[in-house]
Amino acid sequence: MVKPWENVSIYASYIQGLQAGQTINEATYANPGVLPPFVSKQYEAGVKVDWGMVTTTFAAFQITQPNTTITPAARPGDLPTLDLDGEQRNRGVEINAYGEIVEGVRLLGGVTFLDAVQTKTTGGALDGERAYGAPKVRLVIGGEWDTPFVDGLTLTGRVTHTSDQVVVNSRPDLKIPSWTTVDLGARYVLLSPVDDKPITLRFNVDNVFDKNYWKGGFSNGFLSLSDPRTYRLSTTFTF
Repeated sequence: MVKPWENVSIYASYIQGLQAGQTINEATYANPGVLPPFVSKQYEAGVKVDWGMVTTTFAAFQITQPNTTITPAARPGDLPTLDLDGEQRNRGVEINAYGEIVEGVRLLGGVTFLDAVQTKTTGGALDGERAYGAPKVRLVIGGEWDTPFVDGLTLTGRVTHTSDQVVVNSRPDLKIPSWTTVDLGARYVLLSPVDDKPITLRFNVDNVFDKNYWKGGFSNGFLSLSDPRTYRLSTTFTF
């Protein structure tokens, strides 16, 4: 890492990691066991700039990891097989910004553009095809507002957008649609009448509009249903 100016940091890194092979469940696949270990590689370079009230970061990266494909059963009623097949190469850029844009208003946001493709597959059959569970775009924007009309009350909000995803590596045409959710909340800090230490009350509503969507591709084709509108209330005490 180098700092050519007081408010600018530039960095680059290279990482290798030995990754344990995936365990194959005998209830799901016809070839139970453990896949061979894999050496993952990560390249990353970026820059961070402190503008005073706001800080921005930009990073470009490439990560390789093991690629798996599902081979359908030859006969009805039999289980499919899960096989190690080449690599998944993830290339992308990530842009983030956070800070206090005006007094009492703080923003935190980021967007990731990802190109995740399969490489070195058997016979090159799936080379260049999208990899499962990797959206091309993911965007998160959150904010906080310290209200002037109630001392200690902060209102919060967040918008999350995830683009469409491939569900199974061997079927790059099979996708789940994009989804967007909105979360809202409030935080109130007051002093304890006993010892004047802060007590924080939080109330959050996740998935405000009760959006129904699939979370896809996290386990080689298994989908998870979205969480419904959820209310959360919590308290934090300082001793």
